[in-house]
Amino acid sequence: MAAYTHVDGALGSEASTREVALRDLLQVLRRRRGTIIASVLCCTALATTGALLYEPRFTSQAVLIIDPRTTEVTDINAVISNLPREAAAIRTEIDMITSTATAAKVVDRLGLVHDPEFNGAIERPSAIDRAIAGINDTVGYDLSPLRQQITGYLNSAGIGVKEPTSPEKERAAVIADVRRGLSATSDAQSYTILVSFKAKEAEKAARIANAFVDEYLRDQLQTKKDVNQQANKWLEDRINELRAQVEVSDKAVQDYRAQQGLVLGGTGGETFLSQQLAELNRALVVAQTERGRAEARAQNARIVARSPTEGNAAEILGSPLIQRLGEEESGIARRLAEYRTRYGDQHPAVQAYVNQLTNLRQKMREEATKIMAVINNEVEIARARERELEAALKKLTAETAGELGANVRLAQLQREADANRRVYEGLLQRLVETREQDDLQQRDARVVSKAEPPLEPSTPGKKLFVGGGLAVGLLIGMFLAFLRDHLNKTFRNAQHVEETIGVPAIGLVPSLPHHKNAKPEDYVLDRPRSEYSEAVRAIGVSLYARGALNTGSVVMVTSAVPGEGKTTVCLTLARMLAASGRRVLLLECDLRCPRIGNVLGDNAPGDLSDLIVGKAEWQDVVQVDGRSGLHYVVGRPHCDHPQELLGSEKLASIIKFASLEYDCVILDTPPMAVVADAGVLTRSATECLFVVRWEQTPRAVVQRAIERLTELGRDVTSVVLSRVDLKRLARTDASEEAYGMNEARRYYTR
Repeated sequence: MAAYTHVDGALGSEASTREVALRDLLQVLRRRRGTIIASVLCCTALATTGALLYEPRFTSQAVLIIDPRTTEVTDINAVISNLPREAAAIRTEIDMITSTATAAKVVDRLGLVHDPEFNGAIERPSAIDRAIAGINDTVGYDLSPLRQQITGYLNSAGIGVKEPTSPEKERAAVIADVRRGLSATSDAQSYTILVSFKAKEAEKAARIANAFVDEYLRDQLQTKKDVNQQANKWLEDRINELRAQVEVSDKAVQDYRAQQGLVLGGTGGETFLSQQLAELNRALVVAQTERGRAEARAQNARIVARSPTEGNAAEILGSPLIQRLGEEESGIARRLAEYRTRYGDQHPAVQAYVNQLTNLRQKMREEATKIMAVINNEVEIARARERELEAALKKLTAETAGELGANVRLAQLQREADANRRVYEGLLQRLVETREQDDLQQRDARVVSKAEPPLEPSTPGKKLFVGGGLAVGLLIGMFLAFLRDHLNKTFRNAQHVEETIGVPAIGLVPSLPHHKNAKPEDYVLDRPRSEYSEAVRAIGVSLYARGALNTGSVVMVTSAVPGEGKTTVCLTLARMLAASGRRVLLLECDLRCPRIGNVLGDNAPGDLSDLIVGKAEWQDVVQVDGRSGLHYVVGRPHCDHPQELLGSEKLASIIKFASLEYDCVILDTPPMAVVADAGVLTRSATECLFVVRWEQTPRAVVQRAIERLTELGRDVTSVVLSRVDLKRLARTDASEEAYGMNEARRYYTR
């Protein structure tokens, strides 16, 4: 359970940290919104001015498609293949469209070298010329002499004088400028190529874009034709070479055949001996086959001859007589079987059938013997034929043995001649095909839509310019806001004070309107329900709640540097406390720059320094404010060593005595960072109230002054922010004390 609690606490702490960081960022933007608004307005104004002054450009676009389909009029392979459909191939075509070579052809074709838009060497109206022409049109006064004087002055000063350039350099510069206005793009999802051109004139932009497309398509087709013509030329040269080789190889075959006496016997390219040998081989094969058949028949016949009465004897022996006798035998054997069953073996009819059956079988054996003799004779004839053919083949083979060596060489020569002829015929056929392709060449790309003159300029996009200026201004404004806030080393609110120096800020004293010429020390009495008076009253309430206004308390009021409003806080706080019925004594311990006497009046015979050195008594220095009942002792700048007086035991005893006589003693001390006078008074004070001017005093100065007070043994217990612009704080701050500040104003009087 504890683990879950720990995890939940960690997550909550992280979320709280993110919330605080986001709130701090929003506070910075809110505080510095004036900077952001000024930056946005300036950048937007600059962008708008730029959009109005920028010369318009028109963009025209043509659409090409790399056609994935192929048209096959004939079944002939092209010399140069069609384009593959991969993204790399399309990227290559884009590079060809935007190449310097294509741009050079367009420049020459359209004569763009003579166009001032692309050729900077051609003199065109300058900014001075355009301005003078505008004045002439407006007021109707000829300012040409003025133009000549200005131009002469600039030329004499070397301004606007152009170095002469060669035609080649001018053309190269024009080509480069034209390429800068060209754009060709494609995506990976289609075969289309978008060719765009940007120019000052709409018609010119369309004309140049179409010219690039035309040059690309023309170059694509011309490339195929050039390659095809090169292939034809190579094929013609190679065919002429092969024709000579074929003639030479054929003549070598004929010469060798005549030299060796290898006379052909027919159209097959064989000699007579070879043909005879082949015929004998075929005849021998036939004889061997016939001999095999005769021997097989004789073997079967011998088996059947032993029992010619079997059912298949007639079929094997091939004798109609045996077949007829076999049929008669079958009929007699059937009747014999019937009679035996019916009458028995001793019946005369049965005996007659037995005798008939015996005679038939004897005749069949005699016939089979005759047929066997004939079959054996056929076997001997087949064997004799085979022996004769083998002897003839052996003799002819011996005769052709001498011809074999010559045939090997002849075959080699024939193969060489045949190989040369095949290559020759293949190239000859390919030449016919490539010649037919001259009129069948097709482009791999086609125009989907031609470039048309646009109706509106593409740049400057005024909305884009203004929107971009606004966005840039916003970013710059936010950057400046964060930069200013980071460089701001002052205190913004009470929460900021507590987070920075660890001392609670108990009040925000507002600044009074300058147009009313109001004095703060009188304002708290004249307008007790004003927000200024309420702020001072809140300081008193906080001090009272902390026990700092109990009987015997001594409140030391100081600041880091002059001009913080320290004396004003002393006067207003003391007057308000006195007006509320408390017995309050205000001691002006700033003997170098005293001011209380000028505000409340100084009619006493002595001052604080006189009281310390014993030149005056208590009743001689204490004065009473008629409006509030405040008792106060002024200081006068006539002492050379005020630090010694302020650090004396006499003053300490005076303060001790006053703390017993009054409800509260307030010490108005010098600034800590300027002189060391305030440091010697720390031992006499029970509370230290530190005044800091809002968004004015550097934090480092305040921290150093508080550290000095701590080193002297007096901790700063409270901080007051003076001269606070509450309206601006309510608008720009999101701290707790700023929340609801505008709504709270209705509780105050003006």
